[in-house]
Amino acid sequence: MKALSRLPVDALRQFCTQYRFFTIDYISDLALLLAKLPFGGLRSLLSEILAEELGEGDAAKAHPEIYDRFLASIGVEPERLERGLPANRAILGGLTEELRHRAPAFGVGLRGMGGECLCQTYLSVMFEHLRTHPYMREHANRIDWEFWTIHTGEQDIVHGELTRQAIDDYIRQDPGALPDLAEGYERSITAWNLFWQNIFDACVPPGRHVMSKTT
Repeated sequence: MKALSRLPVDALRQFCTQYRFFTIDYISDLALLLAKLPFGGLRSLLSEILAEELGEGDAAKAHPEIYDRFLASIGVEPERLERGLPANRAILGGLTEELRHRAPAFGVGLRGMGGECLCQTYLSVMFEHLRTHPYMREHANRIDWEFWTIHTGEQDIVHGELTRQAIDDYIRQDPGALPDLAEGYERSITAWNLFWQNIFDACVPPGRHVMSKTT
């Protein structure tokens, strides 16, 4: 993610735009996971998180809408919002299919641990480097930072902690679910790293390609 601070502005916009597709698919997949889970603490917690992602009844506060306002504030044109990388569309679609056909515990690993817990860590690192870009510093006062305030602040940290605790309780109640959960989490890591690698390959000029599994 260190390369973010040195990207040409148009490449920076393209880079940020590609993340929106993960946000959109995560919401749909979380709804699908909820439909598969048994009643209990984990289902109730994830339903609360899903409601927040959707704006709690206010469409203007749905997180994809908030993210699109961030993109608009850094100069991304509306017609560019649907230009997702085909390879990443395929990755996200494949995760949805696996979630649909696999056991609920697999989905918990895939979109619980792999979505709510893993994503917050990456977004914090992304934001750390994003805000050091000269364009972002120069225009900081007119950029809509609301999405980042939500996803790199105390609220999302608490969500991650509560999700981990709810998953621990879920496993204690059904120890037999652990292999599927671990497989789902491993699958999420593989897909997540490939998702970002595709974005870097498309957006980061040669010579600025700095990436590891966590930075």
